Amino acid sequence: MNNLETVRNGIVKGLHEFTGAAVVPSDTTDRRPTLPYITYKIISAANNAGTFSLVDADIPSESACFEHDIMTTRREQPTFNLSVNTYSDCEITAYGLACAARDWFSFHGDLLFVALNIVVVSAGNISDRAQQIVDDYENRYGFDVKIRAARGINRRVGTIEQHDLGRRASNGTT
Repeated sequence: MNNLETVRNGIVKGLHEFTGAAVVPSDTTDRRPTLPYITYKIISAANNAGTFSLVDADIPSESACFEHDIMTTRREQPTFNLSVNTYSDCEITAYGLACAARDWFSFHGDLLFVALNIVVVSAGNISDRAQQIVDDYENRYGFDVKIRAARGINRRVGTIEQHDLGRRASNGTT
């Protein structure tokens, strides 16, 4: 898959620029930003898409002994799932921020996704994910996003164009 760090950084930057809210990992011991903010968690990475293709191409050889090599590329489209949550001291603000974040994944982030060579397969329903903390509630809303990436794995195989076996064949040739 694409470099997951590059994809993550692009999503964090794009979400922040679009919503104006801080975007941080959900599983961290770092101090939380001031409200409102957005968290993300990659809940599954590089899920097998189930199908792939193999493509062979002649390429110039790295060896002076050979004219060309074969480059075999396995092309696949793995997916990964991302959980996005929004937090605020006001339920309506948390909901509005979740709507904006979902809009970004569904539409506004398209140009970034093309640059990252990914596509959003689906942005799920927004749901109430509030948590009771002692005598108060942590207002949060969230949704899950399924993303597909194009991935290519390359293998170079040297070819043998000529080789002297050092013996004569039964027909008298070498």
